[in-house]
Amino acid sequence: MPRLPLAGLLIALACSATANDLQQVLPANTAADIRQQLQGNRHAHFAVVDYARHSSQPRLMLFERNGLRLLASYRVAHGQGSDPDHDGFTDHYSDAPGSHASSLGTLRTDQVYQSNAPGHGLSMRLIGLSPGNANAERRAIVLHAKSYMEDDFIRRHGVAGRSHGCLVLAGTDRDKAIALLRGGALIFVIDSRLSAHHYLARNR
Repeated sequence: MPRLPLAGLLIALACSATANDLQQVLPANTAADIRQQLQGNRHAHFAVVDYARHSSQPRLMLFERNGLRLLASYRVAHGQGSDPDHDGFTDHYSDAPGSHASSLGTLRTDQVYQSNAPGHGLSMRLIGLSPGNANAERRAIVLHAKSYMEDDFIRRHGVAGRSHGCLVLAGTDRDKAIALLRGGALIFVIDSRLSAHHYLARNR
């Protein structure tokens, strides 16, 4: 068996110790907070929504639990109340009923159902586990689809549409997300512009 020279051995070791996908796409402190919150949840997948990114960019990231491998990234809407000037960036967050805003924190996926709301189709209920999103069920915050998340709309307007606080995706993206996340997966809704992520802590 040929022996690697020292330089080659060091390169091989460095490659084998590369960071996982979660650490590559998020700041180190954010990735560490998410890994801590994953403890105790055995679902095969989880998702991260990073509202630091513009609404025209993919910002719902689906990960494999083992190995923290990034599987896919999709565009996702934020709430009207978080972006009153509709420039594609969130300005603030609220969990207050009637705020129509997005809220930060940890969510758990729940029942999958067919919505009667026009354009929503297959939908998935979400349970707020953090103090900052405890009203998710009361506010009927769910994951669903809507035409304002389709490519044609975003190309025409330069921004995605806004929700009433729900996680809204394009139709095919919604189908893929529900298929991987249904049955109790965690969704971490973050803003990586913020230095601290204490809002991810669970009280449920």
